[in-house]
Amino acid sequence: MKTIYKLASGLAAVLLGVGLTGCQGKKAITPLGSGYEEISHPVHTFLPGDSPPRISLAHVDEAGNTTTIWPSLYSFNAVVHDDVAIFIAEKAFLNAGQPIIHPRLFAVESPGLPVDITEEVLWRWAKANGKDLMKTFSRFSMATPAEQDGRLNVHLEFWPGSYMTDTDWPEAGDLQLDWSEVLKIMHAVQVKGMREKDLRWHSPYIEEKF
Repeated sequence: MKTIYKLASGLAAVLLGVGLTGCQGKKAITPLGSGYEEISHPVHTFLPGDSPPRISLAHVDEAGNTTTIWPSLYSFNAVVHDDVAIFIAEKAFLNAGQPIIHPRLFAVESPGLPVDITEEVLWRWAKANGKDLMKTFSRFSMATPAEQDGRLNVHLEFWPGSYMTDTDWPEAGDLQLDWSEVLKIMHAVQVKGMREKDLRWHSPYIEEKF
């Protein structure tokens, strides 16, 4: 899992990044519906083998204008229902002053800003399963969205923690949401949240502070 990304600083780091990154190959576009598309950006390096492609999520409006929603997704698993897209973004954080990357669950209804709905989903899962909310937040590892039977299913993965103190803590769990509830979650974050920018890509989004 890609969990750590150190931000380049200084001329030497920039030159090193150019030397290792090399050039990008031809992009591959996968339409998802409702104007959304995943774009694969192959990266060729001077090291043995090729690096995994960077995946971005974009939206094309009726006039043919393309807007990048998020420049780097965790994987090809975005879900589109009507005008809403659910995706896993690589999002940068500072941990004790060091930049790190974690996958986060986002929702977007273009042309609106993407909304980080991770905490709202975790809160609902913790409440439904009788789990401590702060432990749920801290042990969250990954979320994978999928549409099942006309609903959104979010598969959650957790760090196990200490088996001595939390023998009943699950490694994974699922939460199913009606699409009307997904819209309510998005609206709640939009009302209570704040506009932010990703530290790595400077992409704007809305985040709720718990």
